[in-house]
Amino acid sequence: MHVITFVYTKVVSLLRKLDVVMHKKTRTNMGQKSKILISFLILISSLKIQGQEINSDSISVIKIVNDFYEWYIYSNRKEDNEANRPVFVVDENEVIRLDFSKYLKNLRKFNFSDSLINRELLDYKKCEDNLKNITKEEFATFDDIFDFENIDCAFDNSYKWIGGQEMCDGIIINNVEFLDEKTCSVEIEYFSLNGVEKSSWGNKTIIILKKNKKDWKIQDIKI
Repeated sequence: MHVITFVYTKVVSLLRKLDVVMHKKTRTNMGQKSKILISFLILISSLKIQGQEINSDSISVIKIVNDFYEWYIYSNRKEDNEANRPVFVVDENEVIRLDFSKYLKNLRKFNFSDSLINRELLDYKKCEDNLKNITKEEFATFDDIFDFENIDCAFDNSYKWIGGQEMCDGIIINNVEFLDEKTCSVEIEYFSLNGVEKSSWGNKTIIILKKNKKDWKIQDIKI
């Protein structure tokens, strides 16, 4: 039997469902992650995904989805907000604006497509336009979520790629389906941990990936 081994976080099993990206509720130093890693075994000779033998493309899309949510969940729990969303800054002209530099760098690192990144930037256009009409002194008085909602800048009030105001502890990959040779649909759901007990949220998210030459990219996340 030919076995390919990957290392993922916490308990991971791929039979009918793939449990991936499991995080402790306490903040975990990245240097200590080896303590909570186990081998993720994919049995090539017997496992099928949507009627297809698992292959390098299947492994690639699973890893991309897992890696993205592992980073996203961890960075939010660590409250590394510059890494997982735009942040408000005062530029050299004393104007409040959004800084996307670290956020976009991470989206590219975790295989977001250019088209999805461009759509993400457009989502913040109203906020950016409204910030042009606000002085830094006025901005400094904002102390309520409604202040930010009034200028379409309340993105800190929810988790963009999870949906809602609560952060999960991990995701479960329920289904991987190749719609054609260059398009893959991955269905995930979220869960929380209570000790070692896992509680599923019940909601589903679809991630669409597209293959460009040899590389798979996240094209859409349908929450």
